[in-house]
Amino acid sequence: MSALAWLFGLGALTIAFPLLFHLIRRTPKGQTEFSSLMFLKPTPPTLTRRSRLENILLLLMRAAAITLIAFAFMRPYFRGADSLSEVELANRRVAILVDVSASMQRAGLWDQAKKQVDEVLANLESGDDVALFSFDKTLETIVDFADRDESKVDRADLIRKAVETLEPGWQRSDLGKALVSSADQLDVWRDSQQSKSSGMPAKLQIVVVSDLQKGSKVEALQSYQWPSHVYVKFNPVVPADLTNATVQLLNTSEEEDEPSIRIRVSNSQESTTEQFFVSWSGKDQTKSNDPISFYVPAGTSRVMKVPPDETISAREFVVSGDTEDFDNNFFTVPIEQQVLNVTYIGDDDSDDPEHPQYYLRRAFVESPARSVKVSQVKGDEKIDMASAAIVPTMVVLASSPTDSQRESVDEYLNSGGTLVVVLADEKMADSTTDWTSSRLKESSDSKKNSRDDYQMLAEIDFANPLFQAFSNPRYNDFTKIRFWNHRSVEIIDDEVDVIARFENDDPAVWHRRFDTGGQIYTFASGWQPSQSQLALSTKFVPLINGLVEIAADLPELKKSLLVGDRIEFPIGDSFTKRRLVKPDGTAEPVEADQTSFNEVDLPGIYRLESLGATSTQSGDGANVETDSSANVDQNSGPSFLFAVNVDRAESSTGAIPIESIEMFAVKVGEQETAATELAQMREMRDRDIESSQKVWKWLIVAALILLIGEILLAGQTDSRMIAGDSTSAPTVSGEPT
Repeated sequence: MSALAWLFGLGALTIAFPLLFHLIRRTPKGQTEFSSLMFLKPTPPTLTRRSRLENILLLLMRAAAITLIAFAFMRPYFRGADSLSEVELANRRVAILVDVSASMQRAGLWDQAKKQVDEVLANLESGDDVALFSFDKTLETIVDFADRDESKVDRADLIRKAVETLEPGWQRSDLGKALVSSADQLDVWRDSQQSKSSGMPAKLQIVVVSDLQKGSKVEALQSYQWPSHVYVKFNPVVPADLTNATVQLLNTSEEEDEPSIRIRVSNSQESTTEQFFVSWSGKDQTKSNDPISFYVPAGTSRVMKVPPDETISAREFVVSGDTEDFDNNFFTVPIEQQVLNVTYIGDDDSDDPEHPQYYLRRAFVESPARSVKVSQVKGDEKIDMASAAIVPTMVVLASSPTDSQRESVDEYLNSGGTLVVVLADEKMADSTTDWTSSRLKESSDSKKNSRDDYQMLAEIDFANPLFQAFSNPRYNDFTKIRFWNHRSVEIIDDEVDVIARFENDDPAVWHRRFDTGGQIYTFASGWQPSQSQLALSTKFVPLINGLVEIAADLPELKKSLLVGDRIEFPIGDSFTKRRLVKPDGTAEPVEADQTSFNEVDLPGIYRLESLGATSTQSGDGANVETDSSANVDQNSGPSFLFAVNVDRAESSTGAIPIESIEMFAVKVGEQETAATELAQMREMRDRDIESSQKVWKWLIVAALILLIGEILLAGQTDSRMIAGDSTSAPTVSGEPT
């Protein structure tokens, strides 16, 4: 026999009360007053060794009634021969996700994380499968899931050893991406198992060990439909001190009378400190400047302007006053401006607004990262492209070339250059037929002078890189640009791409590419006011700058990056060997044609050093600054500096509310273990058995019968005692007063 509520069995201990009452002698009821004893003090009866049990049957009936009632509340039932087996239940497949982002470098967090992993492993059952993943910006598999025949002990030890090899890095945390990736893996595995067998699939569980800081990205959960059978349990780690401040360089203003540097210091919302100090220094200095004081209340930020120090080529801003230093440094380097060279072939004056060169020079936009330098070739000047100190990024041909210029341009195109041909007149159209792959139509009209007789662009290929910037419907209206003087030509090469056409179906802009890498863009009309309104329209500046960008075919040198980003640098063709020096002093070799570096895993200043260079300019004409403090060979070329910082989002160290994650329909909770589920199944089975037997009802009936018998027996006993007391002599007990 078993019971559902066995604690009620303790009520059977109340049988001690009837036994105690039977041992207490009651005061005799028959009394006679004697006047001679009035001065004696009465005393109650006491237990003596002569006290003994009487009415044993009555005592047993009372004790049995109490015992039956206690057992009835225990709801007993008779267990059958059936049993449950753990083989019938599904085990768990547990994915442990450990956060290794920069914010986990805070004091005490990593030790807590290892303890959390150890607790998860300790609660595993023999049939559970477990794997270990680390995540920051991406999810990485450390210990993958194993086969069912591997023991729990072996898996747990393997993961414990793997955790000891991990350590927090410097990248930003992307919690949403990690959850989506791990949930997808578990979901795909579950589907594959269901297709293989009809057995019960394992219960899927994700355990996240993280500080859950607010800067972690969760956007990936917005567009993801979370699997209903995947549960997530969060095991947060919490630092002892939540104070954290970070520094950031905002911008350098060049338009002000006194250029300045703006520094922003941000304080965490849970901070208990409000006073911080910022100092900065560079490699060219032996020590930093005097620190600047910042008063920043908790949860706010403050911006302060500081004067620049031109002697510092690479700065490191440091904030002090908080307890966490993983994000206390901010690195910055000066922007090195690339110079793109454009050669203009034509006899017109650069200051004459009636010619195309005037508008070409003024269309190029200079930025801190790039500038364009235009040089002119007039008359019979010969262009020696092979021996030129600076190979032009783009050549613009606005007049018929001479024989020597034609040879130079052919050589330039064969080397992969970009030529822009502006058909100024019919003579030029005839002389450049072999380049433009076009010829004048026989019905081509002479020059038009009437402003009422014009053409507009009716067909434009906005998918082409030249017009891609205008693909937005807000900017793709070219109907206000009129062309009243253009060359009516026909294309004689099927491989030429016509990018734009006039209303009369004449080509307006077309593109030809050579097998050698060279390319030619041809305009059927000039952009000066005597031929069109193009130069005076808002489309001209982005169009011309788009041409030079296509010709350069190089990304802008992004000098400020985050840990985990890719460093892009120009192709080096004027040297044979380069290396990239990381902040820890290690150097990585870089091939001459290598354009990027992916292993950006540390914050600090990265230096691309060119060895054995013969020129201080890169092959694309970039004019870069050489840092004299570089530790390179004697014949070193230009050096490129890159500043790599920790993502400022990692400084938002407050915890994400779990409710904000549940908003994305994520199943937050813990899957039941096989032992817990088995215990619940047994309890449900026992309740079913008990409800069908209802033994407690018969126990209550038996207890009521005993109580009725006890009442009758007690009444008879009292009658006999009263009768006996009436015939006996009165007894008096007392003591003198």
